[in-house]
Amino acid sequence: MPMVRKAALLTTLAALPALLAAPALLAQQPRAPRSLNLPADQVKYRDLGGPQLGTVWGKASSGPHGSFLRLPRGFVSPAHLHSGDYYGVIVEGSVVNAEVGQAAVAPGPTSYAEVVLGPGSYYFQKGRINHITKCLGNTDCLIYISQSTGFDFITPKQ
Repeated sequence: MPMVRKAALLTTLAALPALLAAPALLAQQPRAPRSLNLPADQVKYRDLGGPQLGTVWGKASSGPHGSFLRLPRGFVSPAHLHSGDYYGVIVEGSVVNAEVGQAAVAPGPTSYAEVVLGPGSYYFQKGRINHITKCLGNTDCLIYISQSTGFDFITPKQ
């Protein structure tokens, strides 16, 4: 075996454990001993005083989690913030998630204003930023959220 090919092979073999570990390092949650299927009618929801939170992995009360957030039609939250960032995907309904004080502008990838998001839409909510969340239209809304911290709901001090 030529010396260059042998060196390349040894380098690849030496790096193999790190390469194999990379997916585990990137995908911190969920950690389950086996694959899992959870039908929608088996998600257990906790009432948050109108909205409901159905955690499907992790521990929403204290750490990283993936949860469904169900909002009743017509729901408009008060201005609030969360301790940590979270990522949301609209599953059902029409949702607005906007920072407080933002003027309405045309939708776009950098818009923070009141943009109506339908099923399949994505948004990112920065932690510790006051915002409102609305469920528009005649149907309830369902949002899947992923968060690296526990779920909290903090209203600004008056």
